[in-house]
Amino acid sequence: MADTAATAEPRALPAELSIYSAADTLAHMLRWLDADRDTRVWPVQAGDVVQADAAGVQLLLSLSHSLHARGQQLHLVAASEALQRACRQIGLSGQLSQWLDA
Repeated sequence: MADTAATAEPRALPAELSIYSAADTLAHMLRWLDADRDTRVWPVQAGDVVQADAAGVQLLLSLSHSLHARGQQLHLVAASEALQRACRQIGLSGQLSQWLDA
């Protein structure tokens, strides 16, 4: 029998992961955190992000740190070119690789 608490269905990031959508995205992430304390690896679909900036990447960092504090781990299922570019611009390509490899 499979361990159903090990992984979950991927959650999806919005097309715009930026300062302009930060409040809404944060609200979604907080609901995700409140709803799921059992999943060890959190798959998050990031392939549809078309606009990303430092604020959006900061939200991902915050989610990652919150999960880590609970013994959970962020796993990006895919990372769009826009998200990859935003991570590169602020020097977080290595962190992005860790999220993709999780």
